[in-house]
Amino acid sequence: MELATSKQFERFENKTQLLRANLSNETFAMLQPCVFHAGEYLYTEGETTDALYLMLEGNCKVFKLLENGKSLLLCLYDDVQVLGEFELFSDPVVKSNVQALRETYCYALSLEKYRAQLLADNLFLQFVLRQTCAKVHRNNNNTARNLLYPLEQRLAAYILKTQNSGQFFANYTMLAEYLGCSLRHLLRTLHTFCTRGLLQKAARGYLLSDLAGLQALTAELNW
Repeated sequence: MELATSKQFERFENKTQLLRANLSNETFAMLQPCVFHAGEYLYTEGETTDALYLMLEGNCKVFKLLENGKSLLLCLYDDVQVLGEFELFSDPVVKSNVQALRETYCYALSLEKYRAQLLADNLFLQFVLRQTCAKVHRNNNNTARNLLYPLEQRLAAYILKTQNSGQFFANYTMLAEYLGCSLRHLLRTLHTFCTRGLLQKAARGYLLSDLAGLQALTAELNW
């Protein structure tokens, strides 16, 4: 994590105003701007944390390590999010890993220092509740999509969601688990996308060669 300046956040003024509308002036004054670079962890499962993050811009994946050694991708965030609310309301031991996929800009709050103020801020608590409801709704939709939609559509939606400057790469074993398919099926579908001209194999991952074609596959999905 790198501390940021207010100037770096000027381009997120609209999102900052959204947060300001959901926080008391006292709580908003506590916010510390910061940035996480691609690959950095905001939270590491099993460790204790003192931080609650209000994510403004970026792309993060949330995943757990299972007892059998496998990783399970739970969800992706790329919009305004509250991160660390479970640690705020329960204990400071992190329940899931949260890793930045690209530069991710957040406001940070120290739970040790400001927990009492946050729990007394009704505007903040209402905002957290709406965010938590949205997360539950999103997870329910993910489960329904995995049951009802073909892998091609779900994979195309994931690629569009996580691509960075027209390039896509992932931990394909974890991605297969997230999409509810076998690794072989996933790799076969990626190969099909290449033969249809939707993707092009690159040294690292894939290049998005037909953006409109991928978007057409996801017309029915609201990822």
